[in-house]
Amino acid sequence: MNDRVQLKEKKQFLKWFLQRYQMKRRESMWILNYLLNHDIVLNKAKFVESVEKTPRGIRMSAVGTDTEAFKFYKDGHAFDNPEQAFHEVRLNWHTDLYIELIFSDAWMSSEYVSVLEDNPFASWNDSISQELSQEVNTAIDQFQLQERKNEVTREIDEALEADNKVRFFELTNELKALEDQLSDGLPHS
Repeated sequence: MNDRVQLKEKKQFLKWFLQRYQMKRRESMWILNYLLNHDIVLNKAKFVESVEKTPRGIRMSAVGTDTEAFKFYKDGHAFDNPEQAFHEVRLNWHTDLYIELIFSDAWMSSEYVSVLEDNPFASWNDSISQELSQEVNTAIDQFQLQERKNEVTREIDEALEADNKVRFFELTNELKALEDQLSDGLPHS
């Protein structure tokens, strides 16, 4: 994700987006067109995810999504009145505005990803579930065990070639323990 997207890129993205997507609320289109035509306001706009965690943000959804059509967030309060949001945007043009656009296959769109910025109020890893985190840790542990097993197998070959019986027996015991751990699916300390 980008740290700072240039005005030109934001304008190109908005033009692309407005040509391809219909918003659930027509007022959303008005707001996006307003941004497109007012550089000073668009320059303060940042396209992010988790806009509800920002001090001032708008989430707008395109037709064909399951998300609520429109939500405006300000200082921890949520509003669903686009006209209120529009006046807030116009009157406070000097303040950062965070925008989240919900549309089909957003992450598959290079146009969208190129303007998406990190949300300074929401860490990306806050959205990772404990279950997914555990699955990733288990996969990493399994990978490390497999790598160690491959290394021990090579060392066993070297011990055989060197006719080092003591080292051979140490390594075969380690290999057996590694195979047991891999078959359990869990690492053992």
